[in-house]
Amino acid sequence: MPKTTEIIIDILVDAGIDHVFGMPGGATLFLYDALFDRQDKIRTILARHEGGAACMADMYGRLTGKPGVVIGQGAWMGSNAAVAVMEAYLAGSPMLVLGDVSDYGGLIQHGPFQCAGGEYGSIDLPNIMRSMTKYTTVANSPAEYAHGVQLAIKHAVTGRPGPACVLARWDVAISETELDSINPKLFSIQGHINVSPACISAADAGKAADLLLGASDPVMITGRGVHASRAYTEVQELAELLGMPVATSYMGKSGIAETHDLAIGTMGNIGQRTANEKINSADVILAVGTCLSPENTRMLSPDYIDAERQKIIQIDIEPLNAGWNYPVALGIASDAKLALRAVIDAVKKRGVKLDVKARIERLKKLKAENDFFSSDSYHSDEEPISPERIVNDLNEAVGADDLLVLDGGNNRMWCAKHFKSKKAGQVIAPGGAAGVGWSVPASLGAQIISGNRRVVCVCGDGGMMMMLYCLEMAKQYEAPITYVVMNNASLGNVKDFQSPERRIATEYDEADFAAIGRAIGCKGLKIAHPNELLPALKAAIQSERPAVIDVTTSKEAHFKLMM
Repeated sequence: MPKTTEIIIDILVDAGIDHVFGMPGGATLFLYDALFDRQDKIRTILARHEGGAACMADMYGRLTGKPGVVIGQGAWMGSNAAVAVMEAYLAGSPMLVLGDVSDYGGLIQHGPFQCAGGEYGSIDLPNIMRSMTKYTTVANSPAEYAHGVQLAIKHAVTGRPGPACVLARWDVAISETELDSINPKLFSIQGHINVSPACISAADAGKAADLLLGASDPVMITGRGVHASRAYTEVQELAELLGMPVATSYMGKSGIAETHDLAIGTMGNIGQRTANEKINSADVILAVGTCLSPENTRMLSPDYIDAERQKIIQIDIEPLNAGWNYPVALGIASDAKLALRAVIDAVKKRGVKLDVKARIERLKKLKAENDFFSSDSYHSDEEPISPERIVNDLNEAVGADDLLVLDGGNNRMWCAKHFKSKKAGQVIAPGGAAGVGWSVPASLGAQIISGNRRVVCVCGDGGMMMMLYCLEMAKQYEAPITYVVMNNASLGNVKDFQSPERRIATEYDEADFAAIGRAIGCKGLKIAHPNELLPALKAAIQSERPAVIDVTTSKEAHFKLMM
């Protein structure tokens, strides 16, 4: 008779999931036992910490559109893994959390060791997980386990993506059951998830087209929803059709290649001046896959975006997000790719001739006036090395087909503002919870999933110190990641909010991450002089080994927010 966990793994295979990430423990040991016989269909990645496993699963969801699966013992999924489950929940990344409640066969009411079932003497894991997932269920029978996993996958990928969780009771995890005995009958998951996403109506597409064609100074803002929908072709086509500049939110960075004539960079306090000026001056704003959050809009400042003087068209897969932070002239609940394609068709159908060339020329002039992706600091020879110089060297070293993964902290701000993406979808950044250290395991997940694609991870010393175990994993899985550590021996972003004479708990001794990397078996280079950096980056990116480029930066380098 088949083990119930074998049915669970077969559901993952049926859903097209080909990687799982985790740490064995508790009743999830029986899931791992089922994975043993299915290694030709699903690759099992052993993390060294549930948090790292969940970060890798988050990246899997972002890159594939399928749920990233993280497997681990109950309580640690609600604690260690939570850093990435929260990120996935707030960023809209599909994820499936498979855990247990560690009740050890009917002892849930008696507080067994590490129990997480919610009874007296145990952790209330189900409610912990419900606070950061779209759906959480506890499986009390084999049928509930199988149907729960199918429903969790459906919740993870339907509408706005996000994490879902299934927790198994011990007796369920060790059980055996015939597939035909499951009631209600278990069908292929494809019949549950093969559902068309929400789509714009023809009437709304026409309204959006009329608003955009009637605008004298329209601008588009792309968010993470454009990445989730893979709407890159449509973003560029609509922009070119109207001569419309395209800015991005922080998580939407690289929604269009920033080398494109109509790209104006990241918006907000950490963005490009050109993006902010064009957003502020626009008469019509087309916001696609972004909720226009406070972080991207200077805390909803009316001096930045003003719904009284500007018309906002907002497209979002989640109806609640359209018109959430600003009242809109037109709110559209739709998949971004489908909506933009319909708007493109409606614009073309109207046959209105616009002077696109003149708009592009005016934009080029504005970019030149604002030193768009240009600064004397890009070529600074100062020591310690300036963050702007580091990012500019990344601009030269990172190829169009390479993936850049950002972390929490100031490093993401330097990159959001100064890294010039060469291809749509090139940059992946945390921004839901934006936990420091996320990029280190997430980039490892990206490399494992992507195979031959080059992956460059940028993080601070704080983030790297949290996730050092990932260097050993990169060696084990022969993942040629390039880790670029901006090492200022401090928690720079936190320190920026302290006055110089009252700094506390933000500075420490400098660690030599290059030496640590070499000790583990990675390539490790310590960079202290600016002219050493670019050759080191180019060599590391082309290497077949994981590499740590540890760059000494100034403790006093301060990211200046654009207010």
